Amino acid sequence: MANEHPFQHLFETLGRAPIAHAESVNRQAYQVLSDILTVPLEKTGRCILLRASRAGHGKTHLLSRIQHQLGANHEFIPLHASFGCRIDAGSVIDDTLRCLVRQLPASGGLSVLDLVTRRLFASALQPLVASGEVPCQDREGALTALRMRPIETFDFHHPNAVTAHWARENFEILGQRLSLELAQRAGLPVREVSFWVEALFRYASTPLDQSNRVSTLAEAVHQGAGGEMERLEALLGLVTQLVRVVLVADDLEGFSSDETAALRFGAFLGTLRQSVDRVDVILSLNLDIWESAFVPRLSGGLADRLSEVVVELEPLTEAEMAALLDSRVPGLGAKVLERIDLKSSGSHARGLIRAAGMAWLKATAMDTPAAVAPAQISPPAPMLPLTPEVAPAQPVIIAVPEPQPVIEPEPILEEIAPLEEIQPIWPQPEFFPAPSFEMEPETTAAPIQDSGFTVPAPEPVVESPWTPPATEFTQPTVQEFQPPISSPFQVAPSHEPMIPTAEFQPIQESPFQVAPVVHETHHESPPQAFAPPEPVAYQPPSEVPTQAFIPVEPVVPGEETPPTPADTDRVDDLLRQFRERYGRGSL
Repeated sequence: MANEHPFQHLFETLGRAPIAHAESVNRQAYQVLSDILTVPLEKTGRCILLRASRAGHGKTHLLSRIQHQLGANHEFIPLHASFGCRIDAGSVIDDTLRCLVRQLPASGGLSVLDLVTRRLFASALQPLVASGEVPCQDREGALTALRMRPIETFDFHHPNAVTAHWARENFEILGQRLSLELAQRAGLPVREVSFWVEALFRYASTPLDQSNRVSTLAEAVHQGAGGEMERLEALLGLVTQLVRVVLVADDLEGFSSDETAALRFGAFLGTLRQSVDRVDVILSLNLDIWESAFVPRLSGGLADRLSEVVVELEPLTEAEMAALLDSRVPGLGAKVLERIDLKSSGSHARGLIRAAGMAWLKATAMDTPAAVAPAQISPPAPMLPLTPEVAPAQPVIIAVPEPQPVIEPEPILEEIAPLEEIQPIWPQPEFFPAPSFEMEPETTAAPIQDSGFTVPAPEPVVESPWTPPATEFTQPTVQEFQPPISSPFQVAPSHEPMIPTAEFQPIQESPFQVAPVVHETHHESPPQAFAPPEPVAYQPPSEVPTQAFIPVEPVVPGEETPPTPADTDRVDDLLRQFRERYGRGSL
């Protein structure tokens, strides 16, 4: 959103971690508060008046930091004024129980009050076991468990917690002895301590899955014959036996117009501190409220008790201002501070952050360009040649106040101008050459050579008089195969025997091949049911047995050479072998 910025959070809430923090801001006040509150458990508490010249100096921010630093050993209880100006014993009891019944993380439903109850019962049972008033078979083991593991020992929800179940069964007698022991330690009335021991036992022994545990406890607190002030003193007295309790009264602007309410509140805090001396009280207010509402009606002694320790928050220095702004925008605090009028913003933290937020929004609005209406899209106009000298230096944005609906242009069927006449229309910087739209002259690629790359030819290519081979290997020319007419074999037309090529295979039954012989006269013989073998597909020389291809000389008609006696003897020999193998009836 446009209103979101790093300086929009102006107020802090007590109990929540601060959003941003600068170590140098209110460093002295932070150190004083830490030293006062970091004391042993048995030390007497003090009343601290945290005061500033006006609102916005960071009092709540400082208290939140202290709470998160000392939260492990201290229980901070914020006091809320009902009707804006009323803080009494009943409201403080509610505020105390509201803090104690909060559930612990990853505990299955256990609260802080469960742990406080178990620790109180374990500490009160130790002297009873040590004196033998409570019988025990293993006294030393029981004392060690009560001292070292009080939470596990009084776990009313665990089936193996023998001590807790024994205390539940005998609580009518054991509860009285525990109340007396705790009252003597805290110096409180036994009746009020007995009331809280019984109320805490019911709360701690109720199953965790029952949601009415808190409501039942609250109803029991506000009912009965006892007064609320005595019950508050007893409750705080029991809790302070285990942990330091700090009552924080912040946001007291409602007392500015009611001096009587301020007097009642001051008297209430004075009485409470006298009854429970371990309680620390922090009274956080502005100087104007203190002087207008509290000082006129308070007695000198009561005013001194409330202002036992005064911590003043001083105005911010320039270095602290820069550090505070830098915590919101790291690295930009000094630049934001330069745009702030310190006379109008003041030297307190809230005024400075508010002024920084206004400066941030103003700077953001100045840096954001104004919205410009988009230019209307029109049909393309004829492009005129522009030279780099007359081209505009920056792109021009044309704003049309009332955009018209877009009309699709009719297709233009005019002849397109040659590319040589079109010039670029955008500005051409000096360091960047203008693009050229001229086409390269056409060149004709040279024919592909066997080497695999193209060699450019400066002149037109003339068709080659020869045709490259279709394949890498050309089979030598052989004589076309003629099917047999009167015999299962043929006789070569010359005196040299013909060696068949790979495309023709002779009869598979013969272990040898017969060379064909050409005769001048052919003997007619009855046709035989003989089918020539199917031709075998040609395979490259690398996949067939190595065989020498002997070219066959063509036979020219009229130039036949008569067979020699050697050829005749060979033919007779072959015929004799054939008859011996296949019989005379074969011919």
